[in-house]
Amino acid sequence: MSSQERIGIAQKLTSSGMFPPEGIDVIRWDGTPDGWGIIVTEAESVEAVVRAIEMWRVAGAGFFKTVKTAPAAPIQELVPVIGEIIQTMAETD
Repeated sequence: MSSQERIGIAQKLTSSGMFPPEGIDVIRWDGTPDGWGIIVTEAESVEAVVRAIEMWRVAGAGFFKTVKTAPAAPIQELVPVIGEIIQTMAETD
């Protein structure tokens, strides 16, 4: 897909208000010189993430070569969870 096609799709989705969809808060959206994009969002649900990604695919087949998603949370919220898991596992030994 040409740069012109990608820009046209991006303008259509963002100017129409379709992106970001409801339930998605874009924190940061970056592009790289070699055409990669990185977006950091807060999402209310998995469904909201699916909508956010799939609308780009529907708007332009081939828009993405690769998509990787990974849920994340602040470390200070994860440490207690990991501690609970470790404790539970220790109790079963």
